Amino acid sequence: MAGYVAVSQTDIRRLAKHLGLTVRQFEKRHILKVTRKGEKLIKPGYETCQFLGEDHRCNVYEARPKDCRGYYCWEAKDPTVYDYARFVQHSVERQRADDRPDPPTR
Repeated sequence: MAGYVAVSQTDIRRLAKHLGLTVRQFEKRHILKVTRKGEKLIKPGYETCQFLGEDHRCNVYEARPKDCRGYYCWEAKDPTVYDYARFVQHSVERQRADDRPDPPTR
């Protein structure tokens, strides 16, 4: 999904521990950008998050940053968010199968 993911020092400590790294190691490997305000980002802009796995699931879900914990796309009233997330996360074949009408029952 689009957007920045800023991480606080608490987030960094939690993620580092989850990954078995020191804070310094985590920052060296995973902080992609530091803003002029000093915010540390693990996901800048429209790029895919580095912690998103091949299965399109978060690989650090238990230790995810506060920004991610507060993002509830599935509860959004606008179906566009859900439709986009579904499009990104499911194969075309699965989407076609899901969208097929059920056969009539006799």
